[in-house]
Amino acid sequence: MPCACNKNKTQYEVIDASGKRVFGPTPYKTTADAMAARGDGRTVREAAKK
Repeated sequence: MPCACNKNKTQYEVIDASGKRVFGPTPYKTTADAMAARGDGRTVREAAKK
């Protein structure tokens, strides 16, 4: 049976200052935070559920 563990988890994505997605979506907020810390003006937001 395939794993469905990310189905209901919140996904995070990193947005740069111009509103472009630069990373994500990822289920790991710590990863998103680390990517956001690499660039000025980047923010982490919850990705819309599909």
